[in-house]
Amino acid sequence: MGNILKAAIIFVSIFISTCFADTLILSTKLKIDYPTPTVISHGITDLIVKYNKDRSFMHVVVDPKNIYQQIDLTGKERDYIRSIFDKNERAKLSKDLAAMAKEQSDQFGVTPDNVERFKVGDAEVIAVYNNEDNNGQVFIFEELSVHQIYTYGTKAEHDLILKGIKER
Repeated sequence: MGNILKAAIIFVSIFISTCFADTLILSTKLKIDYPTPTVISHGITDLIVKYNKDRSFMHVVVDPKNIYQQIDLTGKERDYIRSIFDKNERAKLSKDLAAMAKEQSDQFGVTPDNVERFKVGDAEVIAVYNNEDNNGQVFIFEELSVHQIYTYGTKAEHDLILKGIKER
């Protein structure tokens, strides 16, 4: 009888146990504190944190070989990403890359007034929020990697993610 009870408890706990966190560790130097979600899901390259159908965010470490199919941006990814948010940086790129950066800038809804830039420790953060589409993009430049955070929801919810980026 004892073995049956133990087996039943283990079986039930598999299906009812959940584990949620409210801190995403980005590196040895950075983390993001965020409100407790309803669902956390991990894909091959991304982590999705979901609150409801209208609010979520996704984290991915930028892979310069996969920003665009058939184009390897290795060694150029930081300049390229910065150029999405800055016309002066875009002017330093080749014509093809500059055109792609301009197109990406338009898709993100970048304007001179909606780009935020700040530092967290040694990391540089560049972010934009698109009011029309209720989504935002956050890029965090660390020494060894670039993180991209996609936010879906209101500007206030996007700002919670920005405020949550902290040193460890």
